[in-house]
Amino acid sequence: MSRNNYGSLNRRSGSAAWQWILIGIIVGFGCSAVVLLAGLASGAFTVGGQTVADLPTQTPFIVTATSGPETETATATQDLATDVILNVQAPTATPTLNPTLLTLEATTAPTTAASPTATTGAITVGGPTTTGGRFDRVMAIASPLVSIPGGQFAMGTTVAEITSAVAECQQGYGGPAGTCQLSYGEDSVPQHNVTVSPYQMETYEVSYEQYLTFLNSLGSGAHRNGCLGQPCIQTRAESETSNITFDSANYNVNAAILNLPVTNITWYGAMAYCQAIGRRLPTEAEWERAARGDDGRIFPWGNEWNPDNAAARRATVVDKSAVNAFANISSPYGAINLAGNVAEWVSDWYDPRFYGTTNATVPDPQGPATGTTKVNRGGSWDTVPFFLRAPHRRDSDPLSPSAELGFRCVADANSAAVATQSVGPIGAGQIPGTVDPSALGVIPGATPAASDEETTANQLNSAPTLPPRPTATTAPAGAAPTLAPGG
Repeated sequence: MSRNNYGSLNRRSGSAAWQWILIGIIVGFGCSAVVLLAGLASGAFTVGGQTVADLPTQTPFIVTATSGPETETATATQDLATDVILNVQAPTATPTLNPTLLTLEATTAPTTAASPTATTGAITVGGPTTTGGRFDRVMAIASPLVSIPGGQFAMGTTVAEITSAVAECQQGYGGPAGTCQLSYGEDSVPQHNVTVSPYQMETYEVSYEQYLTFLNSLGSGAHRNGCLGQPCIQTRAESETSNITFDSANYNVNAAILNLPVTNITWYGAMAYCQAIGRRLPTEAEWERAARGDDGRIFPWGNEWNPDNAAARRATVVDKSAVNAFANISSPYGAINLAGNVAEWVSDWYDPRFYGTTNATVPDPQGPATGTTKVNRGGSWDTVPFFLRAPHRRDSDPLSPSAELGFRCVADANSAAVATQSVGPIGAGQIPGTVDPSALGVIPGATPAASDEETTANQLNSAPTLPPRPTATTAPAGAAPTLAPGG
């Protein structure tokens, strides 16, 4: 019986034991590697005390190189070799815009407070504090207050006084004749007695420094809807007459105008600022009481126009001035610039016939319950003296700010905002509690270059002033008959 022939396998003759040993080593190493990898993946084995699943995943930082520091970034590291600032960008914090938070918070003084930083003529004022109340820094530089006694006074005016004011306006106050009409003053009659309770009024109009400290405390982007749910202020992006810039992180203004009264403020922006420091906007009756005193004066200093006593058209000073300018001008109770400089928001809704209603004569009148516009008082640097008269009324849309409209706050006589307020001495060009001008690169006594505010003021002063909107075509109920000019 023959064997099957499979052909030659080309094997060497002799023992093959060493070959089987080599095959066994290879197979054993492969099995060990498989077991090790499975153990690491399942967490059975660790590396440096951490399982493979716990090891962090490396994510690269997004770094932007610029030629200078950026205020929008969270951190900055100086690269000494290239003299380039490398900014590690972080998410921008979302501001809290709930208007219910605009209340007085803890008054503990902050433990850290960053100094203002000036760059290329602009300054970021009053960033948020790290500890303490949210508005501590705003309160620390708020305007001092003067006491206004309670009592009764004659509010409003007469047709005879308005007629005399119109005649003086048309004669030009010593300059070009003005365009004034009797109808512009009809909403200020009839004159009526009003009783107000004692209160306190800020000595000065609110400045850019004070308002930007508040705005930066609210947080990035708060100017859009952070004041009682409404816009606070116009920035340069919203209005070419605004001097406030927003770089997506901070609100800034040229250091040369820090002590000028802030403008381009909505009524809501003014009210929210006052609430943040435990104060409020004055009522129309409170404002007029502070400007007229007990003797019913037409201007805060008396019954005759004086071109040296206020910033206005047909005056010695025709540009917007520092909030403490004209501090030596006598006024009934010590509040400064109640005539001219900037017109001032008050709390009341506007009704041209309100003075003829019974609600106008109740103690501490609050104005109409509803309306579409808000009252503003005092006139401005861009109006003729007719509109600076203490009894004169004007009105504006609460969401339509302007370059001539600012505000100041009041406080109840027994409020904590009054008890904690200290009044310091006033230095040249500086109000109590403000930043030392030398820290801002401002040299005391030096004449700064023309600012955006001054340029705007000069441009506006070279153009005719638009007359205010007529408030009524006929005299309110109860008014005296209209007199002819000069009567």
